[in-house]
Amino acid sequence: MNFKPAQIPSNDTKRVEAVHRSGATEDIDSNLYEIYCFLAKEITGCPVSWTGVIDSEKQVILARDGFPDDVPNEMPRNQTLCQFALEKKQPLIINNMVKDARFKYHPAVTDFGVKFYAAFPIVTSDGYTLGTLCVSDNKVRKLTKHKISLLMGLATKLAYQLEVQVSQRKGTAESTIHILNKLLLKHPNLKVLEAISVLKFFIKDFISLEEQKFIVKLGLGFESNNNIEISSDGKLLKKELNLNIGTLKRVKNLSSNEDELMNMLGQIKG
Repeated sequence: MNFKPAQIPSNDTKRVEAVHRSGATEDIDSNLYEIYCFLAKEITGCPVSWTGVIDSEKQVILARDGFPDDVPNEMPRNQTLCQFALEKKQPLIINNMVKDARFKYHPAVTDFGVKFYAAFPIVTSDGYTLGTLCVSDNKVRKLTKHKISLLMGLATKLAYQLEVQVSQRKGTAESTIHILNKLLLKHPNLKVLEAISVLKFFIKDFISLEEQKFIVKLGLGFESNNNIEISSDGKLLKKELNLNIGTLKRVKNLSSNEDELMNMLGQIKG
């Protein structure tokens, strides 16, 4: 017999929207999530752990520990084990997958000998399951209540981290748009990367000789001892922009991504 995919949760459209809002499928830094996999293995004693999010089509692995290197970081949703953990908020724990009708024909069981599997849902504060924190083993296991509680706590912390990252990205984008809008009101002919050069100058980040000449040309700086100092006009503009240094330090990291900056400016003009 063939493996049969899970039924689609009743709230899946809203759930997938929450996944996309998290940005987790687009900009993955596995270093942020590896600690959860490591701790999951340490707590349970399982040789394999992974965490990922699931949208309407695929599961995207954020981090993993114990997987062979040739296993891809994306898998079609209807082929995953974790699709079965999206409906409920409680952990899905299968002590012996060979005896479970949902999983006994899955390739992980039939081809790779996986017997134990536990998935701990990553649930947002508004109740949507983004994905799972999982462990597995090729032998039958049973987790104690204490270990289950610890894994549920890890999944909760992971959900919180994802939500914090969403909030930070949104706040940074909004602040960046606000600052750039003010700057463009003062200098409407500035191009995107020229505006970024001005902001980099204001936070004393490195700027090239070409950028230094441009700053002088705008009257925002002047040459002094082979360096560029901020002018009185520059100080006035910097004060008017009411610059948030933390935001600007994030902005400077966008200076090589003109497409993203253009999207921000598009929001200003829209």
